[in-house]
Amino acid sequence: MKRRTLLAATGAAGLATVALGGPAFARPAGRRPSVALVPLDDRPVNTYCAEMTGASADAEVLLPPRNLLGRFFTPGDGAGIARWLDSVDGVDGYVISVSMLAYGGLIASRTAAPALADALRNLEAIRRLRARRSDAVIEVHDTIQRLAITSTGTDLDNYRDLLVQWAKLYDQVVNLGQESLRGQLDAVRARIPDAVVEDYLAARARNHQVNRLMVEWVADGTISHLVLSEDDTAPVGLARAERVELEALVARLGVGDRVEIFPGADEVNALLVARVVAAGAMPTYRVEYAGVSGEGWTAALEGIPFAENIRRHVTSVGGRVVTGDADIVLAVNTPSASAGQRAADLDAFVGRIGELLAAGTPVIVVDPLIVNKGDHDLVSRMESRLDLLALLSYSGWNTGGNALGLALAHGTARWAYLRSSGSGFGVPELRGPAQAHAEYLLYRFVKDDPWKNVVQVEAYAHARAQGWDPLALTAEQKHYFDGWVRDRLVPLTERYFADHFAERKLVLGVRGRRTFTATLDRVTAVRVELPWDRLFEVTLEPSLRLR
Repeated sequence: MKRRTLLAATGAAGLATVALGGPAFARPAGRRPSVALVPLDDRPVNTYCAEMTGASADAEVLLPPRNLLGRFFTPGDGAGIARWLDSVDGVDGYVISVSMLAYGGLIASRTAAPALADALRNLEAIRRLRARRSDAVIEVHDTIQRLAITSTGTDLDNYRDLLVQWAKLYDQVVNLGQESLRGQLDAVRARIPDAVVEDYLAARARNHQVNRLMVEWVADGTISHLVLSEDDTAPVGLARAERVELEALVARLGVGDRVEIFPGADEVNALLVARVVAAGAMPTYRVEYAGVSGEGWTAALEGIPFAENIRRHVTSVGGRVVTGDADIVLAVNTPSASAGQRAADLDAFVGRIGELLAAGTPVIVVDPLIVNKGDHDLVSRMESRLDLLALLSYSGWNTGGNALGLALAHGTARWAYLRSSGSGFGVPELRGPAQAHAEYLLYRFVKDDPWKNVVQVEAYAHARAQGWDPLALTAEQKHYFDGWVRDRLVPLTERYFADHFAERKLVLGVRGRRTFTATLDRVTAVRVELPWDRLFEVTLEPSLRLR
């Protein structure tokens, strides 16, 4: 039997603390806050997650027309998006992905095909925006290109791992002087065609030039705040060398207070949306770990200690990490010092989260331990011992930086909204943001654990058994798997809601000493499909009803 009693009232207790202080953001009476977003690409992590982060704080996220965003290997229309930006006014802030605006999306940015001249022409839309709105909040995100090329299902995939090896060895030998590795470097290079290396280096050189330009635009006031995220990086490699150059430029121009550089990518859209809607809240965060300290642990596909990545992400959302009393606790799932200690560490970790919630402390759970999925051992303990709705947010999706940023964005936006819920804009308006918050929490738990750990594993096996490539489906195969995944994920989502969300009290907001709540009634619909022609990610959009 599922436990539904431990934290039945703690959400309200937590909000009594959250509600202290002034509004997180100011706006004209009767108008929802709004953010214009140019996303990294059209995947749900870059569109739906940002939209739901905003919606949980009663903020509207405006996106370019869908046909301008491209899809998978079809680049978006950067020139068309530039024109869209020219037309958008009257919003509280702009969040702009350079990868989309300049090149047509993240995948397009990893090849040399988009011309630098076209990219620079598209980026002039940011200049025009600043000229048109001198006081606008312009949040910009650019990526430091990852070491690996995108899997295409073609012969190019034969060189994907070799390019990563070469990029790491090149950095070690040429930039770091480790001459003992030169023989390995030459041997790996000899196995990669010249054309493949040349395209790879041309894309990196173009992107690095644009990275530098964005830092310069921060210095001259065009951009309010910039995030340069390292997409799937490592302690060594060409991305490391580029990052060091960019850090030096940031220091030389004196813009370190307006530029963050950290491992991640897909989370940054939501992170910067949260920064806009929580502007002025300036939350503090205390970090508590399940296992080893993040000071001594580096997540897979990253190049800095996780504690440092936390500090940089927190700065990017507009907050700061503290060691004592804090507005929010970041409960972070790190590895244990030994395998034999793992069960005890997780039991203590979940117990500690329960204590914090019972004491009225808002908690965000970050699950960065395993690449591309939640830690089922952690999630199953939370399911049985906690009221999941009492959490501000949770994420275990993809890389450590991705999981961190998605959870931090959602939790911060929701906290800031609840903090301002007593500012006098009417109780009925509280229901929509609360419903969005519950729908997004349900999405996160289903997508990061049972989808990733069970359904996706079965889908990959099913595809391979038929001789299909799970990462490069044909249109017919994609249509088949749309139905296959939907038939499994819709009832799974409904069961998950029934087990962990149904009949729970959902806090709407606080007015003085009164806490307003509603009851989660049922799932009214679940939209499921594959956004791209692969099984790597899924569109999952549950709709809930409150009473």
